[in-house]
Amino acid sequence: MHDYAAHTPWTLANHLSSLIHDKFGFVRINPTMFASAARVTLKAAAATVVGTGVYVVSYPIFCKQRPEKVVVVGGGTAGIGVAAMLQNEGMKNVTIVEPNQTHYYQPLWTLVGGGLASAENSKKDMKAVIPKGTTWIPKRVESFEPDSNKVTLDDGSTVEYDYLVVAAGMQTDWDAIPGLEEGLQKEDSGVVSIYHPKYCSKTWKTFQSIKNNPSFNAVNPAALFFTFPPTVLKCAGAPQKIMWVLEDTLRCEGKRDHANLTFFTPGASMFGVKHYSEKLEKMRLERGVHAAFENKLVSIDVPNKIATFLDLKNNSKIKKHYDMLHVGPHMSAPTFLQQSPLSDSNGWVDVDKHTTQSTKYSNIFALGDCTNTPNSKTAAAVTSQAPVVVHNIERSIDKLPLDGFYTGYASCPLVIARDQVLLAEFGYGGQLAETFDRKNGKFPWKFIGTEGFFQQRFFFFLKETLFPYVYWNLWTKVIICL
Repeated sequence: MHDYAAHTPWTLANHLSSLIHDKFGFVRINPTMFASAARVTLKAAAATVVGTGVYVVSYPIFCKQRPEKVVVVGGGTAGIGVAAMLQNEGMKNVTIVEPNQTHYYQPLWTLVGGGLASAENSKKDMKAVIPKGTTWIPKRVESFEPDSNKVTLDDGSTVEYDYLVVAAGMQTDWDAIPGLEEGLQKEDSGVVSIYHPKYCSKTWKTFQSIKNNPSFNAVNPAALFFTFPPTVLKCAGAPQKIMWVLEDTLRCEGKRDHANLTFFTPGASMFGVKHYSEKLEKMRLERGVHAAFENKLVSIDVPNKIATFLDLKNNSKIKKHYDMLHVGPHMSAPTFLQQSPLSDSNGWVDVDKHTTQSTKYSNIFALGDCTNTPNSKTAAAVTSQAPVVVHNIERSIDKLPLDGFYTGYASCPLVIARDQVLLAEFGYGGQLAETFDRKNGKFPWKFIGTEGFFQQRFFFFLKETLFPYVYWNLWTKVIICL
């Protein structure tokens, strides 16, 4: 059984340690490679870091050509990555169905909201990131016909497949909170969110106007609120990442006492994994950030800048005035999946949490935010799931048991200052999976450690510089398979 997440590497050089550990590389060890010298394959893999995690892109020189048609629904991080990996493994009949004309590197939006990056650098034309040799159908999926191995598109046409990979992400329900859409669209409302390319830029602009407003001072501090939703959320650390960045900005400019910051969450702690929650709680107290646990945002009075929260402890509503309100929006499974025969009762694609294979149809796999796997929904999760999906599709084609195994790995680079990151890595059940931990980390990265001045700035370098570079230059790439 191949446990991909257990060997998660962090830089290009890390392939060397993976090579030593697994003998022939991280992505997969195919027993048939040893049966014929003619199929000797160089798994000269690029171990790369993307968004909040890491992945390995397999670059085989010789590989088995496969005629099976694979249709990938979704052209986000998961869909693009799987399509490239399939091509690299010899699957030359790969189609992506994706209606959007622009592809976004969404992990950058936190930095955009904090004035540390440009929104322009988070996007490219979709045609520029579709993996070489992949067919792109720029249409929406309306429904699935798994018994006939067909997908119906929004123009009534159908696409047939031998294997289907669903990588449709999740949808943002901007209309779930009354007043949110109005506030986001109104320039001077103080309502912002980093979960949209337009609104993440508005976040920094709004914050600057408050920071530079002389009416806000130590006697009359601004009220800055940051909310976490009661639903599943992609990159669950993001609502407080932006809070820490803006708090540090105020501190660096000597204006920390010009604002009161409050984090509102329906949960009972700062983070879902106790190990990191305790660190964040300690930091919250040291930096004078308020917390309203077991509180959720239910409505916004935009003209009067009043946010209404429901106190879940006593089921009472509380109205509070804000100067800036950063909202972590409600999210859900895409509408076209919610009534799909592929999905569970909550609308998420129903898969085995380890093999990522559909529990209902053996030739269907899914990964990323659209599945019901109980992991944190991050780009790092995708980069651990993608090689599992590709490997298990090949095993299925060859009528072999599925031995690709996803452990629930996810990581969240919690940006806690303008140049520091607290790196959270964990698997199913909150089990720690820290690459750099001196005791249980991966060789040789365990010697770096997870705590300290150097470490937190090194992790920030990964987040700010290395991750975006390797995302655009390695994750989508296809190498000719002879």
